[in-house]
Amino acid sequence: MIRRRFIALVSLIAAALVAMPIVSANAADYIIRFSHGMPETMASDQHAYAVVFKEMVEAGSKGAIEVRILGANKVGNERQQLEKVQNGINQMANISEGLHSSFFKPGLVLGMPFLFGSSAVVWEVMDGWFGEKYNEAFLKTTGIRFLSHGESGFRSLFNSKRVVKTPADLVGLKIRTMENPAHMAMMKGLGANPTPIPWPEVYTSLQQKVVDGMENPPGLFFLMKFYEQQKYLTVDRHLYSFHSTVINDQFFKSLPKNLQDLVVEADRVALTVNRATAVLGERTAIEKLRSKGIEVYSPTPDEYAMFREKGRPPAEAYVRSKVGDEWVDDILKAVAEAENKLKSN
Repeated sequence: MIRRRFIALVSLIAAALVAMPIVSANAADYIIRFSHGMPETMASDQHAYAVVFKEMVEAGSKGAIEVRILGANKVGNERQQLEKVQNGINQMANISEGLHSSFFKPGLVLGMPFLFGSSAVVWEVMDGWFGEKYNEAFLKTTGIRFLSHGESGFRSLFNSKRVVKTPADLVGLKIRTMENPAHMAMMKGLGANPTPIPWPEVYTSLQQKVVDGMENPPGLFFLMKFYEQQKYLTVDRHLYSFHSTVINDQFFKSLPKNLQDLVVEADRVALTVNRATAVLGERTAIEKLRSKGIEVYSPTPDEYAMFREKGRPPAEAYVRSKVGDEWVDDILKAVAEAENKLKSN
């Protein structure tokens, strides 16, 4: 049912975009250089967001705003992309949550494993009061405004050595993580050797056996063809992976009010497309990976509990030691509220 609704919604959005008037080729009053790190294909949730956002903004502004999409890490890795938004070289970017904490320490809370039970819970949390508090604090600290927090999918474990059924099977394996200490603490708790590697270098690192495995959403794993270098998937869904859209606040405030409203409106539509693309990609990726020779294992409830019991405590303890109790307690409260709300609907 959810999948059919997503497909119908995306179809309606696509039809609306086709019906938009073609704007003239006159020089724009404002340029938005919008970067992301994924392949420039509509199968990528980041690029799908960027294309829909571009078409809505350019059509809605009647050419006053031009959006230039810079995908596939054309302007540097994610850290460099976010720095360029911060200093105004670029105006927008779509980045993963692993980078938040490098610019805003409380961003570590989004990297706590086994925190969210479903995408619906995440959306309630990040579109609600907790997300508003987080966005305001991030803006105050960095000068970077979040427009929204999109989805990349739930991260699971891949490796080239053996089937992983319990944390004991991870002992000794070198697993690539994002540059996020909370993720690294989780992997250490599970018995693996965490190895942070920048996103553009992941495929080569797998190919050259710098690491034995990685943890990523299956949809993204398939899109990047990492299956060429890996053999096993354990669907433990230990972390939710965000693709958040940011804009330089000074640039945003320089826009007339009607164009600010247009950017916000275009973000909301593009966010829906992003989330739909990511959810559908994750749901269809498992069978596609099987067809590529990946051996897929889904932990039993007892085995999943082992992963949670070993991976969650060290990561949460690390986050509390770095950001204090308030941020951790707030997100746990928001998650509990979201779960109760969804159960009662």
